[in-house]
Amino acid sequence: MQAILPVYLLVGVGLVLRRFRVVTAEMEKGMIRLVIHCLYPCLILDKTLGNELVQQVDVLGWGVGLGFGLVILGMGLSYVMALVLGLRPGSGRRTFCLAAGVQNYGYIAIPLLAALFVLGGDDGVLGVLFIHSLGVEIAIWVVGVMVLSGSIFGNFKLLVSGPTVSVILGVLLSWTGGWQFFEASGGGILGAGLRQGMSWLGACAFPMGLMLIGATMHDLIGKEKISPKIALGSCVVRLLVMPFVFLAAARYLPLIEEFKEVLVIQAAMPAAVSPILVARHYGGSPGVAVQAVLATSLLALVTMPLWISYGMRFVFGESV
Repeated sequence: MQAILPVYLLVGVGLVLRRFRVVTAEMEKGMIRLVIHCLYPCLILDKTLGNELVQQVDVLGWGVGLGFGLVILGMGLSYVMALVLGLRPGSGRRTFCLAAGVQNYGYIAIPLLAALFVLGGDDGVLGVLFIHSLGVEIAIWVVGVMVLSGSIFGNFKLLVSGPTVSVILGVLLSWTGGWQFFEASGGGILGAGLRQGMSWLGACAFPMGLMLIGATMHDLIGKEKISPKIALGSCVVRLLVMPFVFLAAARYLPLIEEFKEVLVIQAAMPAAVSPILVARHYGGSPGVAVQAVLATSLLALVTMPLWISYGMRFVFGESV
């Protein structure tokens, strides 16, 4: 709870700032672009450049593969749940499939992972999270868009974004040795200055991202009437069934310890916010995605510490 409460407090700060119009709708759009295309890429590069973990072929393979595969599995289970709930095409079945199937893989996961597992300045585990996130992004913007639009082609153009490009660039520079330019020993004053500036900008990413989530929630709360079956169904998939899947993968697959830590945190996550945007742009039902996000985010305040504590015992044989 000590690690989780600051996350929700920052979301609450964003909600209050939006309520009193300190952050207006116009400002919010610009701030979202700032986070996505500047701050978040700087954070990713800062944690991947020279990271020995991302230089391992098995970490790259398992990271992207499980990031993609677990989301596809979650979407499949969500589709089954949508059938059980009686959701029909045109009434939110496809949107529910995507919304309940994708976990929050960024702005809530990052501070929790840092608070629980980044000790003594060793933040290599964050680089592993970003490799995992690349697989999740591919699943959302390719398979997720296919599900919502009914097209056999996803929107590959949306993969060309600040976060995905920075992950690929960070991995390439780490593999080729180019990352050394961003150190004082290899790049001199300029390299060291660029790395420090990158680090400062990256440190702003998840606090601002969390506040923007709060601002977005302010605009959504009260505009969508909560359907008990959608709220219950999304919580069952996201906060009851999928945690077991993530923890089983962490325990039984041949993964490095840092990746197991990433999966323990991912197991406890509520639904991601990005499916709301996908539903808006591709003819889905944004209201269904909003309900899934609100329901799982509120309940996750209680379930997150329970799943993380259980996950640590189940995977590592210890408690937090």
